[in-house]
Amino acid sequence: MKTMDCSTLEMLIENHEPVDLIDIRPKNEFRAMHIPGARSIPFSQLARPKGFRRFRPTIESVYVVSDDRAKASLATGILRACGYVNAIVVEGGMKAWNSQGLPVLREKAPIKLPNFLNAGSILLGLTAGGALVFGKFLIAALVLVSATALFLKAMMVTRTPEYGNLTPAC
Repeated sequence: MKTMDCSTLEMLIENHEPVDLIDIRPKNEFRAMHIPGARSIPFSQLARPKGFRRFRPTIESVYVVSDDRAKASLATGILRACGYVNAIVVEGGMKAWNSQGLPVLREKAPIKLPNFLNAGSILLGLTAGGALVFGKFLIAALVLVSATALFLKAMMVTRTPEYGNLTPAC
């Protein structure tokens, strides 16, 4: 099994060498923090039958990042069987990368649609209250209907299941 230490990999990245970096940790860990330029292919997805294919062999290096050395070793075996002749394990994985203070990307917390819709319905409700104070009953009624519709839409969005992940393309 070939391995590479984090500092050598960082030097390749800094020198703008072509680096094919696969992070096999779960998607939530990848989203929380990953090496710049890495792509996420969780081990569970990689290990599935026909979960990952390479249609033509390549001698280019591919670097495997994981915090579990055994899984990283298995992943390199799977990748070699798929045509990646030079699959290399990054020693220590993300724990070592992070402990050395090397650069990482972190996902910013997105504004969730239901929260955004709820905030909008609250603002419309306050607007309706202001219209009532000024005696604009028709405007207040219309704004309240809009606020209710927005609130109901937020409730529908929170109950809609999210769609699953797509399989990786080679």
